[in-house]
Amino acid sequence: MKNNTFLNDYFSKRKTLIIRAFFITIISIFFLSLIFTINKNNNFIAKLSIDGVIYERNDILEKIDKLDKDMSAQGLLLIINSPGGTFVSSKEIFDSIKNIGKRIPTAVYMKEMATSGGYLVSLGAEKIFSNQGTITGSIGVILQTADMSELLKKIGVNPVIVKSGELKSVPNPLEKINQNQIQYVEKIISLMQKEFLNILKDTRDISSEVIDLVSDGRILTGGQAKSMNLIDEIGSERDAIFWLKQRGNLEDDIPVVDISSKDDFLNILNIKSFKNNVNLKFLNGILAILSN
Repeated sequence: MKNNTFLNDYFSKRKTLIIRAFFITIISIFFLSLIFTINKNNNFIAKLSIDGVIYERNDILEKIDKLDKDMSAQGLLLIINSPGGTFVSSKEIFDSIKNIGKRIPTAVYMKEMATSGGYLVSLGAEKIFSNQGTITGSIGVILQTADMSELLKKIGVNPVIVKSGELKSVPNPLEKINQNQIQYVEKIISLMQKEFLNILKDTRDISSEVIDLVSDGRILTGGQAKSMNLIDEIGSERDAIFWLKQRGNLEDDIPVVDISSKDDFLNILNIKSFKNNVNLKFLNGILAILSN
């Protein structure tokens, strides 16, 4: 009798374990497929607008850097509407776009204006789209100042300037600038212009004739820029998104998420955090069942 009782208990427990293992397997397969679907559907194309004067845009750099670390980001669309800005800030964004472009496809749509530094930023993308009437070009560097010395003299102000050398604080609106100082400033501007043109040569397949033509700083329409191969396509934002999907072999229904505002980008991070939390809790639940 004892043997029968022992065998009955043994087979009963074994049956319970088999049934439990079966249900755990079924539940695991279901949730793993669900997680896979969530991960797949979590992919998105990021849209980032760069408007106005480009100066100390650390917010843009931070967003692109965070985006590069987000494996759900499958493409980047930049909307440029800028007259330009400082060379350094524009070059920093250019470099940042180039860097993320090693991982995901990047495209630019130039709206009303993408001149000077705005065009320099655009050169960082793999594909440049613009409207027919977009104003672009203005490839060059400019430094503007004013000679206020005569005005100050008229109102009875006599600036006292003490400096370590002739070229210190040049140009200074409080004092007249001489020819030697002008030549020095022109040399600095020329070096920055050369760097701009080198970037243009490295990123665009254009002739030396076009380089010579646009190096005078002229503005161009989108149509003119296309004829000179300064951009890739005349099109729209929708065309740029379509190209990103094709270039990245992405789903037609992949969402385009505007990360231009801080709140939108935080929402993406919160969604991902929620998803990861769900995955972790599910995994803990499976371990708890197995331990019982």
